[in-house]
Amino acid sequence: MEMEIRQERQGEVLTFYLTGELNKLTAEAFDREFATQGAKDVRLDFSGLEYLSSAGLRSILQAAKTVEMEGGQFAVLYPQEAVLEVFEMTNFDRFIHIVKAGEKPQEISWEYYPLRPIQRWLTDTHFHRAKSTMMNNGGLARLEPGVDMERLAEAVNGVLNAHDIFRCRLVFHPETGELCQRFDGEVERVVVESLSEEAFEERRQELKHPYGLIDRPLYRIHIIETPTGKYIYMDFYHAIMDGMAIVMLFWRELDKRYVHGNESVDAKRKQSSYADYIQEEASISEEEKEKGRAYWRAALAGFDTSRHLPPMDGGNSEDGLEHELETPLQGIEKDFFKGKDFTENTFFMGAAMLAIAKTAGVRESIMSWVHNGRVTSAERRLMGLMLDQFPLRWDFSEDMAVSEFLPRLEAKVAEGMQYRKGLDAIYEEDLEGSCATFILQKGSMGRRGGVKLGDTQAVIEELPANEISAAENILDIELNAHDDGAYALVLSYDIERYSRQSMVSFAKIVQDMILAMQDGEKKLSELL
Repeated sequence: MEMEIRQERQGEVLTFYLTGELNKLTAEAFDREFATQGAKDVRLDFSGLEYLSSAGLRSILQAAKTVEMEGGQFAVLYPQEAVLEVFEMTNFDRFIHIVKAGEKPQEISWEYYPLRPIQRWLTDTHFHRAKSTMMNNGGLARLEPGVDMERLAEAVNGVLNAHDIFRCRLVFHPETGELCQRFDGEVERVVVESLSEEAFEERRQELKHPYGLIDRPLYRIHIIETPTGKYIYMDFYHAIMDGMAIVMLFWRELDKRYVHGNESVDAKRKQSSYADYIQEEASISEEEKEKGRAYWRAALAGFDTSRHLPPMDGGNSEDGLEHELETPLQGIEKDFFKGKDFTENTFFMGAAMLAIAKTAGVRESIMSWVHNGRVTSAERRLMGLMLDQFPLRWDFSEDMAVSEFLPRLEAKVAEGMQYRKGLDAIYEEDLEGSCATFILQKGSMGRRGGVKLGDTQAVIEELPANEISAAENILDIELNAHDDGAYALVLSYDIERYSRQSMVSFAKIVQDMILAMQDGEKKLSELL
């Protein structure tokens, strides 16, 4: 007699319904099909199973171990009398949770997870600027005509169901009233939509709206076909996803699933849980956190906007609401960094610090830089918001050559990374709220370029517009490293403090620093 397997998922509960016989032959089919898919409550419904062999028992035991290793709950439901006798005779009922007919499965007590410090900072900023679209993080991509839209939809749904971050919902804790998060939300199935050009334009306008925050999905994905084109729109609330998670993890996994299918990817994928990461991070000892907090407080002691930022000229209302300046960088190529004892990140960050010191007319620079937050191999696979923002301080009164400065700055960066567990003080005490921030963005999904999808290229046509300035830090310095080897500088600035002309002047100084620093013999005093 053969065996049939059907599966059904509701939130975190994944149930496999088995009918027929679980014997040596059918156990192999069960082993191939069984996968937790990230569910935390996995159940085998045996109400239709008529026979269970020793090979079947081994398969059940392996399934239970898999769920246990991933921190989930496992149960066998409603076995018929003959199958229940097998469990009892072999003593398997001692370590496999069995729910008999008439009993109810034990429900998981869903946990409330704290927000990470940077998540809290982002959500607080959202509440401060409720109408802002600054937290929208994604883009609209035009697909090539040959893309199989139904296959793409299946791949998208595969990604969504494989990662618990897409079940994240922000809620208020019923006892404390604190904003926190749960990971038991529904993942709505994405389908291919056929829209007229007019309806497509209306949808594009709808997707520019800010997110509703409480107990709602925190992503928006639409696969759309119009009379003239094929599109995918993916938008994530920034407090659950960062740029690296979107480009390096979501898009790459989407490409793999589109090419090879969900089953193939799921069979090879190593399990990862953002909820588990948050729980682990929250359990760090207060002693370890306080060491980091003390380090960062010392690093930012004495920060002064009049001394550690380019001079503010009061803005210029005639410039309008535009708060972003992008300029391509000249005279620097990717090959320059081959064989160097410093990274691209350190080089460009050093140029930004020198530019700030020069424009401010001081011999010290204090700023903060954004790291992708992924340090271990497990973290590099983790879909979710992992960003960290590290303050950095340098005293330029000690003169030295560029060739000495950059490795020493690299060491300073590494030193700060050791105290990343104390960064909560940065956000909670607003220690660097007025610092200039620096970020190096790598990859092609940005202000230009596209992303790979099978043997086609999806071209980015539109990014979410920050209709209200996102320049919370007064000045954000972004360096884009494009896949074609070119670089561009993007300055996001507070229009009430800086005019566009002042930013044009600052961008030129950054460009000058980048050109000059390629000569390792240059002294810092010559640059300043």
